[in-house]
Amino acid sequence: MSKPTAAPAAMTRRDYAWHRMDTDKNLMVINSILLFEGAVDMERLISTIGLRLPNYPRFTQKVVQRRGRPHWVEDDQFNIAQHIKLEQMSQEVSREELQGHMTRIAHLPLERDRPMWHMTVLDRVNGGHAIVFRVHHCITDGLGLVHVLNHLTDDNGVHGRTPSPVGHPHRATVAQNAVCSAVVRGVSWLKIAFHVARLSVLWPDAPSQFKAPMTGAKQLVWLPPLEMDRVRAMSKRMGVTLNDVWVAAVSGALRQYLGERGQRPDGRALRAAVTFNLREKANAFQLGNEFGLVAVDLPTNVDDPCVRLRQSSERMTAIKRSHQPRATMAFLSIAGCLPTALQHFALNLFTSKGSVVLTNIEGPGSRRYLAGSRMTDLICWVPQAGKLGVGLAFISYAGQIQLALFVDTDLVPDPERLMTLTYDAFEELELATRAAPAETPEEAADAELANARLAASR
Repeated sequence: MSKPTAAPAAMTRRDYAWHRMDTDKNLMVINSILLFEGAVDMERLISTIGLRLPNYPRFTQKVVQRRGRPHWVEDDQFNIAQHIKLEQMSQEVSREELQGHMTRIAHLPLERDRPMWHMTVLDRVNGGHAIVFRVHHCITDGLGLVHVLNHLTDDNGVHGRTPSPVGHPHRATVAQNAVCSAVVRGVSWLKIAFHVARLSVLWPDAPSQFKAPMTGAKQLVWLPPLEMDRVRAMSKRMGVTLNDVWVAAVSGALRQYLGERGQRPDGRALRAAVTFNLREKANAFQLGNEFGLVAVDLPTNVDDPCVRLRQSSERMTAIKRSHQPRATMAFLSIAGCLPTALQHFALNLFTSKGSVVLTNIEGPGSRRYLAGSRMTDLICWVPQAGKLGVGLAFISYAGQIQLALFVDTDLVPDPERLMTLTYDAFEELELATRAAPAETPEEAADAELANARLAASR
C-alpha cells in the first residue's frame, strides 16, 4: 500500500521527554475506545486507515538516535496490518467485560522499534463493534489526537476513499500562536523560570490513600455519558467555564470518597495536575505536545458545592492568567535534555506535589463515521506520570460528555465507586446551582467578558 514518505526530522525535546517517560508503573500511552453501530468490515476499515493515517508522518515513523539526537525516521518495514488487530469475541460483550478487555490491553507496552500506535478491533460489542486506539504520548497530545480522529472519519455515512479537505494535514497552514511565540522569543523567560522554581519547592501534596506506593496494576472504568446541555446550563447559571464545573465535580467526588474511607475531608486540600492547552486549534495537525500542567489546589475541604464551584473557578482563572502552564511546558523541554535517570528524578519531584491528573478534551462536536459505520461513543483515558496514579478525564462528543477514570488499584481499589461519586457530584452541582441566587445581568456580562478575554489570551 503506497504512502507518502517524510524526511527524517529532529524530535523536539518535549516529545522526547514523553518518549522516555514510560515506567513499569505508568505507561505514557493515551488509551481511547471508539464504539460503533453495526458489524465491522475489516477490509474497508484497514483500507480507510491505511489511506488516511499516513497523512500524518508520525504514524509511519519510529524514533531513532542520530548523532546523539532523537529523530523521527520513516519505518521502511511499516505494515498497517501489524498495527490493526481483530479480536473476535465468542459472544456479545457487556460493558463490564469491555472494561476488562480495555484494562488488559492498557497494560501492554507499545513496540518501540516501529511507529508507536495500535488499534484493537472487538467485533461484538453492544450490538456493534469497538476500536481500542492506543497512541504513545510522544506522538501527540489530546488536541492532536482529536484532529487525527476527525481526519480518519467522515461527517456522514457516505464513505469515500478521500477524506474531507477541511483541516487536511497536507493543506493546513500554521497559525501564529502568540503564547508559544512569546516563549520562543524569550519575552517571558524570567517569569517562567520563577514558576519552575516555585513548583519545585512546593510542599508535597496532603497525605491520603492517593499518595500510597503504586504497584502498576491498573484499571479503566467509565459510566454512561452526561448531556452537554446539562453541564453547560450549570456553567451559565454560575458564570463559570465547563472546565470549572469539571474541577468542582471531581473535588466533590474525591472529598466524598476519602470521607467514606475514614480520612478527614475537611483538612488540607488535595492538589491536582490539570492539563492546559497552549496550542492554537488550527495547528493541531502538527501533532506533538503543546500543553502545560498546572498545579491546582482542589477545594476538597469545602462542603458546600456552590462554594467549591466558585473556588474552582477562581483558582483556575488565576492560574490561566499566570505563566505556570508555560513554565511546566518549558520544564518538559528541559527534561528532554537531561540523562534519563535525571529526568525521572525531576519528574518524580514534580509529580510528588499532586495526587491526581485531570484532563478535559474537546472532541468532535457532531456525529462521525469511520469506514461507513456510525460512531456512537468516544471515551479517552489520561496516562499518569511519575508518582501519580489517579487520572480522571472528560471528553465531549456530539453533545455528550464522557467521564473516564484510570487508576492504580493499590490507590483506588474500587474505582467504580469513585466513578459513581464523580457522576453524583455533577448531579449535586446541578441541584445546588439551580437553588443558588441568580447572577445579575451585569455580573453575567462581566463573567462572559472575562472568559472571552481569557480565551483570546490563550
